[in-house]
Amino acid sequence: MSIPALSSVDHPLSYPKPLERQRKYFKLDQNEKILAKSDRLSEQKYSPLVVQKTPQDKMLYLYERQRIVDLCNTYAYTLDSTMMDLKVAEDWANLFTEDCVVTYPFGTHHGREGLAKFGMIAESRFKRMLHIATNFTIFFDSDDIAHGRYACFATHGRSEHDLSEHFMEGGYYYSSFRRVPSDSGDIWKFTNLTLEMIWTLGDSIGLNEPHEKQTTHKHL
Repeated sequence: MSIPALSSVDHPLSYPKPLERQRKYFKLDQNEKILAKSDRLSEQKYSPLVVQKTPQDKMLYLYERQRIVDLCNTYAYTLDSTMMDLKVAEDWANLFTEDCVVTYPFGTHHGREGLAKFGMIAESRFKRMLHIATNFTIFFDSDDIAHGRYACFATHGRSEHDLSEHFMEGGYYYSSFRRVPSDSGDIWKFTNLTLEMIWTLGDSIGLNEPHEKQTTHKHL
């Protein structure tokens, strides 16, 4: 059975959905782009994160976009840090909203409750990990809702002593984010995250098997 190069994920930045917007953008001349922006603004409440009209809007857009990129990078490093202490998985889970939906090749989890355990059933079989997130595409639906697509490269070490024993995989994250209040001010959190794997290399020791077949490995 053949495996498609890209799967169709239910996300606004998943193939082939972005191509329509991309084709329109790169084929329009300047006058057409101005009209398109005007029509868009007439249909919804103005948000500087959706359409930037002033230099201040552009600065705000860059600031909020970077906050989301930082969240994605925090996700990766916090997940890697669970290899030092599995309890760190609770910090990782706290990057998500209470009503989140998280989908990996091994299964889907609904809600933040139980998310840490869900993730560690998969990852705790390894001794060390390195998750790299890159090639970010971020767009905003409003002041409080955003979506992202970015590449994932992950290396999972299988041995405590031999760094050459590892499993590798790469793919795309499709994520959605919501701005939520916190003690330190409004912050962005994941509301939805789907990981689509494109390639794997080496023995995953069962990482991507269906979740019900897995148990947590308490090696720490």
